Amino acid sequence: MRQPRQTLPLISDEPLIVSVRRSGIEESVHAVDIALVDGDGQVLLGLGDVERVIFPRSAMKPLQAIALVEKINSLADKFYLQPDELSLICASHNGQIMHVEKARELLHRFGLDEGMLACGPHWSTDETVMVEQVRAHDRPSHIHNNCSGKHSGMLVLASLLGVPLSGYEKITHPVQQQILGTLEAMTGVDLLHYGHGVDGCGAPALVGPLGNWARGFALFAGGGEIPESRAMACAMLRDGIAAAPQLIAGDRRLCSALAAAMGNVITAKVGAEGVYGCAFHELGLGLMMKARDGHNRAVEVALGAVINALGYDIPETLRPYFAPSLVKRAQEIVGDITIRGPLPPAFDTANKAG
Repeated sequence: MRQPRQTLPLISDEPLIVSVRRSGIEESVHAVDIALVDGDGQVLLGLGDVERVIFPRSAMKPLQAIALVEKINSLADKFYLQPDELSLICASHNGQIMHVEKARELLHRFGLDEGMLACGPHWSTDETVMVEQVRAHDRPSHIHNNCSGKHSGMLVLASLLGVPLSGYEKITHPVQQQILGTLEAMTGVDLLHYGHGVDGCGAPALVGPLGNWARGFALFAGGGEIPESRAMACAMLRDGIAAAPQLIAGDRRLCSALAAAMGNVITAKVGAEGVYGCAFHELGLGLMMKARDGHNRAVEVALGAVINALGYDIPETLRPYFAPSLVKRAQEIVGDITIRGPLPPAFDTANKAG
């Protein structure tokens, strides 16, 4: 059995501090609230405010996708989703050719068209991919949106439910109500009690306590009692992401690198404004983290520390994300980003700057 490197439970009102150091001198700090829980919601690692109400943003995409997979499975052999399609539906992708082509294939297979997508067009947030897009297109289309996989999945769900396709992104639409019911069952809380917003892609941005979102990921990981059909859907999503890691994010992205390195052992998903959700399938535990200042570099480093604390051996391919260096334009290391607090860093982060 895997042996944690950190004695648990560990509970503190103080958040985890991520430290940005330049030539050994602390330049900036990020505070990260962390909730690691089991399927009953019992907190095993709680740093900062585990009851803090947060927008999980795109970190909840694997949980959102459960509703579609359950519907597909209920229709016996009439319809199916391929593993790479499952990964794309959970994606916040770079808009690379592989993402765009797979989204089009998914839509066309269900008789749908990319013109039906309600997400707005935008260039990739990855600089290298963005330059490629600008060279290849006069302007981006909806299919390039980093949430086009999620929206394609929502359109498929609407078609399978036999409800109007238009307005599928509205909170009152049957698609969103189906997803909402699934999310409330996974988190164990009335989410609309906390209100809701609108995400950048136009879909509902739900709100709830950090620890409850973590519980959703614990159940996703198999850490509690859920209906057999739901457990099957979660396992299919887990395996789909592991089988097609590049489709959940893309080049130079932690979600893809982690899925490639850890397979179906760990499923992790980033959200905007410094959020990460994670399912530890061997342990049946779920994690949700939120950087108070909304910086994603903070939660990436914090995620590495939690994975290390739980006893996982982290491959070198993940060092650039879990122990990043500050690099000057001439590519010389001038600083690092590490943590200070109760958890050890994922890697030795001795400052190498001169």
